[in-house]
Amino acid sequence: MGSKNWAAVTLMAAGALAACAVPHQGTATPAVAVVAPPTTIVLQPPAVAAPPQTVYVAPPETRTVHPAPAVPVARTVIAYYEALNRRDFLTAWNLGGRRLAKGGAYASYVKGFATTSWADLTVTGVSGNRVDVHLSARQTDGSLRTFSGSYTVSGGAITGADMKRVS
Repeated sequence: MGSKNWAAVTLMAAGALAACAVPHQGTATPAVAVVAPPTTIVLQPPAVAAPPQTVYVAPPETRTVHPAPAVPVARTVIAYYEALNRRDFLTAWNLGGRRLAKGGAYASYVKGFATTSWADLTVTGVSGNRVDVHLSARQTDGSLRTFSGSYTVSGGAITGADMKRVS
């Protein structure tokens, strides 16, 4: 290649480099891209239900309906449930809980009432030493259990029970 050709190639290469280095007028080359700010998002903690709270309800007075509590065997059954409602398990144990536990230990007897808040007793009849009752027992979870049946009383203490759960 002759020196003229090299000169032409050199000029063309120099022109091409110069064209790349200097931007064309009228064409804007952004130095920084402007981006619109994102939509604002507020994050809130997830809604969480409040933990359940234990609510203590005062037990109602044990009530009797028929017959009047002057009947000694009925008074024994009423006294038994009054003691349970007061959480006086020793008195309840001595009023017949010992026999109702059927040979079980006192601690097991007491533990058996751990989920009972209170009991509402209705004496529905008395015949000799048998006391017919209806019993509603409120549980610590708020549910209500009902029972119907009879207790046998002898010597001022409950000696037997024939109770069936109704609901």
